[in-house]
Amino acid sequence: MFVLPATADDTPLAEQMDIMNDAYKTIRRAKTPEGGAPLAREAQNAMIKAITETPELVKEMPDGPEKEKAIAEYRKQMGMLIATLAEMELAFLSGDMEQVDAIVDKMRDSKKTGHKAFMKDE
Repeated sequence: MFVLPATADDTPLAEQMDIMNDAYKTIRRAKTPEGGAPLAREAQNAMIKAITETPELVKEMPDGPEKEKAIAEYRKQMGMLIATLAEMELAFLSGDMEQVDAIVDKMRDSKKTGHKAFMKDE
């Protein structure tokens, strides 16, 4: 559920997404719980900050019900991502690397959905 909504790399949201993406890339290669749990926690912390932001695509929408729905959907997806990352951290801490791999796969699909909904086509 990576929701990379900004095209400019200097927005607060883009900065948090960069932290998330860096952690995610490293998590995919993590082979030990000791290495992965802190990365999952780091990604969670970035997403907790990111949930308070608004994607650029949504900011550009005219005020009204559709914009409010888009903001709510963004926050819903981000909340789900935070929960998924907490699930991943618990899997790492339990040493369940199969579960970690399943969560990584789940996140890959969610990333596509979030990007499609909240990123401008480049």
